[in-house]
Amino acid sequence: MIQAVEVSHHAATRMAQRNLSTEDVEYVLQFGYRVRSGGALHFFLRFDDIPKADRKRAQRLEGTTVLMDRSGQFIITVYRNRRGLKGIRQKVKREIEQRTLH
Repeated sequence: MIQAVEVSHHAATRMAQRNLSTEDVEYVLQFGYRVRSGGALHFFLRFDDIPKADRKRAQRLEGTTVLMDRSGQFIITVYRNRRGLKGIRQKVKREIEQRTLH
């Protein structure tokens, strides 16, 4: 799946810094919770998203977020934050508030 999308230089650097392989990113894209927020597409891997058979092996990926462009064809960055879903969801509210104010 990751071969079908383009990875930015920034994302490749962040993957190396955070010890994430292309297989790890593919796993997050396959099983992660998908959220459209802030004009981008976020794939956030929650503990409940990890299949029970994979929990020992993939537990280290919990909280990993893959940020893609709106079309889902370009990976912008990759980061980890186990409590990050709350922040991702709040971005939508801020975006809506800004649209209604203008």
